[in-house]
This record gives sequence, C-alpha cells and structure tokens, in this order.
Amino acid sequence: MKAEHIYADDLSEVIWLRLKRLTSHQLCEKVILRRSPAMPEGALAEKAAGMAWAVRSAVGYWETKSGGLNARVLSRYYALLQVSIAEQIAGGDETSTLPSIQRHTEQGHGLFTIAADTDGFPANYLIGCMKSGHFAAYSYTRKLPVDGFAFDRRLRKVSNDAERAHLVSLADLLRRVPELQRVAQEYFGTHPLSFHVGKQHDSELEHQLDQIGTSTIGSLYDAKTLTPALNTTSSIAICPVGYKITAEQANALDLPIKEFEDRKDPFTGQVLPTGKLEHPAHEHWHQHLTLHKSGYCGSSVVVPFWGTDDVFTLHFVILYAFSIVTRYLPSLWHEIEDGKLDHLRSLLEHYLVIVDNVLPKIALERMTGDTVYAVQSGSIFGPT
Repeated sequence: MKAEHIYADDLSEVIWLRLKRLTSHQLCEKVILRRSPAMPEGALAEKAAGMAWAVRSAVGYWETKSGGLNARVLSRYYALLQVSIAEQIAGGDETSTLPSIQRHTEQGHGLFTIAADTDGFPANYLIGCMKSGHFAAYSYTRKLPVDGFAFDRRLRKVSNDAERAHLVSLADLLRRVPELQRVAQEYFGTHPLSFHVGKQHDSELEHQLDQIGTSTIGSLYDAKTLTPALNTTSSIAICPVGYKITAEQANALDLPIKEFEDRKDPFTGQVLPTGKLEHPAHEHWHQHLTLHKSGYCGSSVVVPFWGTDDVFTLHFVILYAFSIVTRYLPSLWHEIEDGKLDHLRSLLEHYLVIVDNVLPKIALERMTGDTVYAVQSGSIFGPT
C-alpha cells in the first residue's frame, strides 16, 4: 500500500475527480497492474472493463440528488454495493470478474433483517449475514472473519441466545459511526460505540515531547536485561464529547485498549476512562490501532461487530438495513418520516451527509489500495 497526497482548496471536488478517473478502463488497468504486476493480459482487460463499469454505476447512483429521503437511502446503498464489486475486481484474484461476482449476487445480498420482540426501532431491528450471497463473497475477498457469525439461511425468528449473539441491531450499528458519536446520547439515550482516543500523558514534559513529535522509540530498554524492549505499554484515554462513559462500561466492550480506569486528566481536570495498549516498542501507539478520522471526527476506534471494525463494511450494512425499511416496511417508514419516529428522520438526514462527504475517500482507497491524505492547500500541512 502506498500513500497518495492530495492538495486542493475544495477537497470534496478533488476526491470526486480522483474517483471518477476510475471510470476509464485504461486507468483501471494501471490500478490493477500496480496491485498485481503479474496479472495475465487477458484477465487484466476483462477485469479493467468490469471495474470501470462498476465505478461508473456507483457514481451514477451517488450523483442522484433528486427525490426524497427514501431515494437517497436506496441510491447510496447501491452506490456502495457497486464500490464493493469494483473493489473485488481490483484485487489480485484473476478470477474476480463481473461474471464470477454475478454468480454470488444472484444468490442475494447476503444480509437479512429481522424484528425482535423487545425495545423499539431501531434497537429491535436486527441484521444478520449469511454464508451465501454477495456479502459473504465480498467479506472473503477482504479477509473479514464473518464465518463465525454467518447463518446458513435467513432467520424467520430468533430462537435462542446463541442466534441473538450473531445478530447486530441497527441502533448499535449507528452508535458505531464515528461521526455520530457526539449525538449518540441524544438519539439513543446511551454512549456511542466509537470513541475519540488520545495518548494520556503523566507529566507536562511528556506532553510537550509528544506535541513536538519527539519520541523515545528505539531507545526503550528492558530494566532487568538492559536490552531493547520488544513491547511497551501506552496509556490511551477515551475523550468523550457530548456523552458520558465510565471505565467499567469501556471494559465491557471488545476494544483493543484494555484495563480501563477512571483517571483525572492533569491538564483539563476531566475524569477520562484510561486504558492500556500494549504495542511493539519500535512503533507509535497509533500504529497499533485501527483509527478512523475524517473532517467530522477526530481519530477514533470502533467497537468491532462480526469480528471487524471496518468502517466501509459498517456503512454498507447500515444502508442495507435502511434500504429494506424504505422498500418493504411502509408503515415503519411513515413513522420515521411523519410520525412518532421523526427524530430518526433527522438522524438519517445527518447520517446521509456523512455518507456523501466521508465515503467517497474511503471508496477511492478501497479500490486503489492506496492510503489517501487530502489536505487543504492553504493549511499548515499544505504545500509551500
């Protein structure tokens, strides 16, 4: 994976320009070859044509501006579906072509929804994945460990706790969206399931060294043997804004940061859940975490579901669930648009703004295999 640095006054515009270039099969050939230099010529041409078509289809869905809220939900879901197909094709498997992917999509989306008997929407709206269909094939391409959570067939009702443990509620998925962590308490009455995190400093000197980028990496020694240490432990704090969470609550979550304690920050006086992250001594702490950052949130960790904390997959499943509501549950959709659930209409409007402004960059990274850094040209990090 390489890094691509993009500088522009309008970052959204330039991300879309970079994304739309992949509607060219010739440029798709270059992307595929860069990722898989040994790709046979015949397979390359077929894969590039299929990838370019999938990107054109995704852009077409994404640029649907007219219509109501339901049209926007459906168009964004199908946009991500096409992005996932393009990503599969762009990978190194020469057999991943449009015809081979179609054999899986013909079996369905690979996801299903079921309403539980408790709580209210969206907490009672459960989503599961299956071992067949597009989602399973896509997850296999991404090496996402969903096999332990997938069902052989769609459930009609939840029969036991073991089945319930393999389902995830739409409310809990929305609580995982990093850009919604500030408003999770307002909409769901509880803390989010994604958290802005930062290193906790025990002294002013340590804080100043971290601020200027000075690091002790490479000079950490084991106190007993005086040899370079293999691992070290960093103190990482959850920095809540708009919600409250305790160390006890944080410890109950499946986060890579462990042994949280409520500690008073020496600089702000705020009590923060602060845990331990063990990582290689030659790496910075943030290199050992999967962090998501966008223009709408700081660097955040996401509580895994189905064994993954992948943000693209998170949005894919959320939009699938809402697409089912808009298509097949008219009474429920009426309550969201005009009835007692109209607060969720406001949430959905908020969420779709995030999708339109955050997901194009993620889509670009998924298809090219590159990490994209988009920086405003006039900022401190812009070109001189």
